[in-house]
Amino acid sequence: MNALTLSLLFLIPQIFLIRSSLATTIAVLKTQSEIVAGADSMGLFLTGKKRISYGFCKIHEIHDFFIATAGFYDTRAGQRLNITEIVRNVTKRGDPLAVALNRSSDAIVSALSQFLSETRTDDALYNLLVRGNIMTFFFGFEDGKPAVYMNRTVITPREQSSTPSIESTQEKCGPLCIPPDNPYLMHTPSQAIDDFRSKNPGLLRDDPVAFVRSLIFSDIAANKNRSGPPVDILRLDQSGPTWIDKKPNCP
Repeated sequence: MNALTLSLLFLIPQIFLIRSSLATTIAVLKTQSEIVAGADSMGLFLTGKKRISYGFCKIHEIHDFFIATAGFYDTRAGQRLNITEIVRNVTKRGDPLAVALNRSSDAIVSALSQFLSETRTDDALYNLLVRGNIMTFFFGFEDGKPAVYMNRTVITPREQSSTPSIESTQEKCGPLCIPPDNPYLMHTPSQAIDDFRSKNPGLLRDDPVAFVRSLIFSDIAANKNRSGPPVDILRLDQSGPTWIDKKPNCP
């Protein structure tokens, strides 16, 4: 492996085995007045041998909004696949979240495309990347109300072509989309999360912080091979952000 391969951080420990399974557990819950976001801390370094760590910070403040990212990316400053830096560089304070989402989506696709081109001669890394994806949640306040958006970028090999397809899909819940009696939940794909939500509608409605924390731990318990504690929980309302749980090493 080359130096870039050795340093590349993956938040999908089994991306090369199960493409549709995101290792990271992220949930973002929006009510009429607040947003509660939670994330696990497991990640995987490729450093000659796989090395799991439980100290990754997955929720980051960008200007006047936040992002949380699942998938593979490079956490080192100045690297092409540092998603936090990609989003920060193409957005500015005061951008509507929908604008930040679209600009970031294009920038992530561009970065992945160039990175794939540069690694084409490294078969091991290239074959890993062309079966990967990145899922980034954007959340904050728009027009005085909470809003949550998600962008998912998927890399897909194409038959009879040396160039893979890179496409993005989006899920949007702007300031006016939430029903009065039904909090809006976005999360990484997980049957455990779906099951927990269906069995705990009262907690979902009455205690968003407890719901998100319990939901993250439920997914960790069901998927210990790809998700792990500690859990970071952020609450965001008109008064600003409040960290309910946060690792000391996270900015």
